[in-house]
Amino acid sequence: MNYLIGTYECTVDVKGRIMIPIALKKQLSSVVKKGFVLKRAVFQQCLELYPISQWEQLITKVNSLNRFKKKNNDFIRRFTAGVKFIELD
Repeated sequence: MNYLIGTYECTVDVKGRIMIPIALKKQLSSVVKKGFVLKRAVFQQCLELYPISQWEQLITKVNSLNRFKKKNNDFIRRFTAGVKFIELD
């Protein structure tokens, strides 16, 4: 499992692309070819970036929640809202 270290502010260009800081790219070098999931954070106003392998583990846990409980269903909807699969250039 990879752990990313640091807080980074990224800019978005006119085409809607996010420029990933070099320090963060170096930390992601071992998983960059497989792609990523980018999503809005549930509890903060920020974006979260997950390598595909970590996302698959996380979404398996989320999907194991009982969807017949309203709080779980609400959380799952918020957690998965706006999820995008991306590749780095």
